[in-house]
Amino acid sequence: SLSKQLPIGVMFAAILGAAVLTGVVYPDTHWNDTKGGRIEAHGAGMLQSPLDNRWYWYGESKKTYDLSGHGVTCYSAATIAGPWTFEGTLLTQAMINQTDVKGPFVIERPKVLYNQKTKKYVMWFHLDSDDYSYRHVGVAQADHPAGPFTYVHGIQPDGIPSLDMSLFRDPVDGQAYFIRSCDNKYTGISRLTPDYLASAGLISNHSVFEGMAMFRHPNGTYYMITSHLTGWNPNPLMLFRAAGATLDDPQWVNMGNPTGSDTSFNSQPTYVVEYTPAKGNPYFVYMADDWIHCPNSDGSEGPLINACYIWLPIEFPSDPSGSVKISPRTSWDLDDPFGEALALV
Repeated sequence: SLSKQLPIGVMFAAILGAAVLTGVVYPDTHWNDTKGGRIEAHGAGMLQSPLDNRWYWYGESKKTYDLSGHGVTCYSAATIAGPWTFEGTLLTQAMINQTDVKGPFVIERPKVLYNQKTKKYVMWFHLDSDDYSYRHVGVAQADHPAGPFTYVHGIQPDGIPSLDMSLFRDPVDGQAYFIRSCDNKYTGISRLTPDYLASAGLISNHSVFEGMAMFRHPNGTYYMITSHLTGWNPNPLMLFRAAGATLDDPQWVNMGNPTGSDTSFNSQPTYVVEYTPAKGNPYFVYMADDWIHCPNSDGSEGPLINACYIWLPIEFPSDPSGSVKISPRTSWDLDDPFGEALALV
């Protein structure tokens, strides 16, 4: 259908020559940008720029088997409802300069934060060799959200081999953190240095997981959605809630799998965004990749080169003793995530 060809399922209805937008998301389908090209931005990181208030979607380029073309792409939109405009490939293999090893490199899970002090947009990404033995992080920075970015360095933060990773900026105090799988032995959290170009020492650790997507509830509680380590294959999600008040001593409590699905609807987490609908209260959106099971038009699934996206609303119970849920949907409305408008009809 036409709606599934448009960016993030944004539906257009022509009325007297005008276009009416409805922010409908079609999870587990391929989404297109404003020029009709398939959106290729996997392992995504999202940022709303304080300079223009636009949303920037950073991600891994098309998952080809030849690493020489891999880089970090970027799309922008007025809201996460889209439509998304392709801003270009902001980081390429040619920009990476490591003196101890030659590429091409694995480039995964790019995340970008804006540094209020330096006025720079700082990008971190998993930087690795094709056999995943290099285990570094690449860091780049720019004056504008869509670049041009300049490569700063590739490092093992705090001297620890690093694989799957994410960044998190606390919405309460503005402190920035680096979360990563440390040599696939445990998960470590560090603060970033004031310029965001390095980490400032390990502050806490936990048993190993990957696909980290951290967020903070308005009640002050830290949460993190994560996955087990099963390569490209999906597995049951884990939702962690911090019993502690700080990330120095988070005291993570495993709340179980909010999807209730052994494969988490074939998804692996990458980011969580707080979205404010036109009416109603803000809520959180689970953003994930379907790496190898994305349905194709001929009825087949995958492979990796056909990876697509799964975005779903996270439902927090009104009763504190209830369970947090992420429910399967073939489509849903960003401005009516839990069907409240339909329920009132």
